[in-house]
Amino acid sequence: MRISRDGAEWGEMTVREDGQKVHFRARGAPPQYGEILRVWGMRDGAQPLLIGVAEPEDGALTVARTMSRQYLASLGYAQLPERYIAGVRASEAQAREDDAEDAADPLVRRAMRDEAVRVRREAEREILSCAFQKDRAFPLAFACCCCTVRDGRAQLIWDRQKGCPVWTAP
Repeated sequence: MRISRDGAEWGEMTVREDGQKVHFRARGAPPQYGEILRVWGMRDGAQPLLIGVAEPEDGALTVARTMSRQYLASLGYAQLPERYIAGVRASEAQAREDDAEDAADPLVRRAMRDEAVRVRREAEREILSCAFQKDRAFPLAFACCCCTVRDGRAQLIWDRQKGCPVWTAP
């Protein structure tokens, strides 16, 4: 599963269940400015779940942690996280979730949470992008007439103030 940071892909999370134990293994790129990154699991309605602090290993940053089902349930995770985020603090990880909550349109909220969609914030706009290929699901299909497509990627610019897409005719 993909791990994102600031709306872009940062690394990969592998989750393995073994009876009452859940093994998490994250691997991602070292930060540009040497920040100490933490990896968080996220699920709607629950606080961010700290998986661990990323440590250097073979030119990457990694986290390996095992948690019991009982411990996860005590933290509000009777079900495993739906998505994973890397950040310096929990507030940074939560910020992307809050951005999605701010979007008035439920389809935009859902797209912002989709792991196949990258989200970048600029001024009063959200820029959502994802792969646009015939053999892949298209999470921006609800607004396909407002998307631009270049090099196999679709892009939708969403105006947060107006609550609508920005028309970007070629």
